[in-house]
Amino acid sequence: MTLDESKNENDIVDEGFGVTILTEDKLTEYLEGAVIDYVESQYGGGFEIKTNNPGGGCDSGCSSCGS
Repeated sequence: MTLDESKNENDIVDEGFGVTILTEDKLTEYLEGAVIDYVESQYGGGFEIKTNNPGGGCDSGCSSCGS
């Protein structure tokens, strides 16, 4: 997962709570039903993706996806 300020032609745009999320079209099946949350801990803050997807993870490289 990275922060990006520009939309690519294969990105899907999703907006909510004042946040715009760009997702590569090929990753949408892995994120179906996922919840994205910003979490702070003693080690800092970051985005966490929680999914019930039985596929076992995604290719985004995020620790919450199991990649």
